[in-house]
Amino acid sequence: MIKNAKQPSLAQVLAHLPDEDPAFGQVITIANYRRHDVIATPRDLDQKLHILMDGRAQLVCTNSEGRRLVLATLEAGAIFGEGALIDGAAPAAFAEAMSDCTIWVLPRADARIMTVRYPILGWGLLQTFGKRLMQVESHLEDVAYKKLPERLAALLLELADKNDTITGTSHQALADRLGTYRETVSAILRTFKREGWVDLGYRRIRLLDVPALELAANTY
Repeated sequence: MIKNAKQPSLAQVLAHLPDEDPAFGQVITIANYRRHDVIATPRDLDQKLHILMDGRAQLVCTNSEGRRLVLATLEAGAIFGEGALIDGAAPAAFAEAMSDCTIWVLPRADARIMTVRYPILGWGLLQTFGKRLMQVESHLEDVAYKKLPERLAALLLELADKNDTITGTSHQALADRLGTYRETVSAILRTFKREGWVDLGYRRIRLLDVPALELAANTY
């Protein structure tokens, strides 16, 4: 008996569906996107079910002034576009690639049939809902109880790689995640730089003093 065997990810399980059921393979459209590409417009999310098979994406909304707010980040295995299953969902957000992505797309009629035939699709959608809700609750808690410098410090720690470096992320992207203005984020980063906590480059932020940022983020 094998103990502690690693369970396959949802994306890995879903990847076998076209082989198990040729009919499933015939109704899906496979699309590839590059970073920053729009994966789905609000209308697309209302009419088609999307499965993120590889890469990372985010759901974004904009206001009348063009300000962006990231509602949720999505990892491989995420299922979104619930408007294809729920009448009247009317999403106001669009989906955008955060990295190179592979997406499976099912039209509304086929999505409903396949979701009934394969409960794992509904389970995956429910999991995605749950993760999105947790992100929204965390964001609301941060907005209510933390100031922007604390929230930015926490975001830098979250995004940094094992070398304590964030690459390919603009100040605007950070502002979108925090629901604020790019100029505000840039000003706080300059303060962090003066404190010796970070080093700033073009689309690159290197964390020089992680303990100080952890303290600033109130994560101790």
